[in-house]
Amino acid sequence: MPSIPGTYYDGQSSRPYPTSLEVNEEGFARLEGVDRDLVHFGELDVPSRVGNTPRCVGWPGGGVFETTDHATLDGWVTRFGTRGRDHILHKLERNLWVILPMLAVTALVVYLMVTRAIPWGAEVVAHQLSVEWSEELGESVLDRLDEYYLNPTATSKSERQRYEQLLNEYVPADSDFTYTLHFRDGGLIGPNAFALPNGSLILTDQLIELADAEEEVLSVLLHEIGHVEHRHSLRGLLESTGVAVMFTLMTGDAEFVQEFVVAIPPLLLQAQFSRDHEWEADGYALERMQEAGLDPGAFASMMAKLANVAEEQDGDVSDETAPDDREVAKDDEATDKDHLLDYLSTHPPSEDRIRRFREASQP
Repeated sequence: MPSIPGTYYDGQSSRPYPTSLEVNEEGFARLEGVDRDLVHFGELDVPSRVGNTPRCVGWPGGGVFETTDHATLDGWVTRFGTRGRDHILHKLERNLWVILPMLAVTALVVYLMVTRAIPWGAEVVAHQLSVEWSEELGESVLDRLDEYYLNPTATSKSERQRYEQLLNEYVPADSDFTYTLHFRDGGLIGPNAFALPNGSLILTDQLIELADAEEEVLSVLLHEIGHVEHRHSLRGLLESTGVAVMFTLMTGDAEFVQEFVVAIPPLLLQAQFSRDHEWEADGYALERMQEAGLDPGAFASMMAKLANVAEEQDGDVSDETAPDDREVAKDDEATDKDHLLDYLSTHPPSEDRIRRFREASQP
């Protein structure tokens, strides 16, 4: 009588019973040395084979027989049948003509989830979240920026008041947010302005110095208001969360989500720099400027200046020599801060964005 070695568990205790499973020519199975009734092999529950991991054969009425003799077990399944139907998966996973189409379908589903379904869901959820939730989130990010990257402003009080009054004139009256203008020395961030989910607008001294007119600064602030009104930061955060959860479910890697939670503040700022979000915020600023009778060319001029600054900074970086070994440890300590600094880089200007406002400024 053919048999395969294994271990039996009765389901009542954790005690293992070394034994062997025997199947006769008529297909009846018995466990050697274990007090179980003789049953037909077709009544056993044989799970699908997963690589070379042990399989637990379910016995009628409880108890399992664990074995690694897959070849003999699969032979019995083919000959006598089984209550389990999952064993076909093992055959499919070894068939290249099945694997390739499934990989293609999986890749298509992932692509549609990341580019269509998750962004759509993020937009819906972002507009349903309360303003109070956005306020708490924005305050925590601003505290971190002040701690690591931003310095007290050197802009005079009178100039700050002038920009605050200018902003108040163009803040949307029907907005759910309360907009507050914060002046900071940008330091390594340089000329920039960015918005937090709670309506806090951070304006660096370097951006004010770079502008030739107040309308140029105002156009950038209107662009940032567009980010807030369209919930771009929240949408970006929710999109990243959705992608993280999706890949965790696919891979079973829970540590990925833990690392993602730590990276939430930089992701909030990175979310603003997606191409679609930038274009949408530009559209908001353009519409507001046209309604107020402001020249859209002011925004194009500001973007062109920021593009020049970005080119100069890239040139400076390329001219620098690589650090020696003594500086590597010091550089490693600053890695986390550098990641956030990358996300605070100047808005990525593009010829299409600049051209859009220049064409709108023409009579």
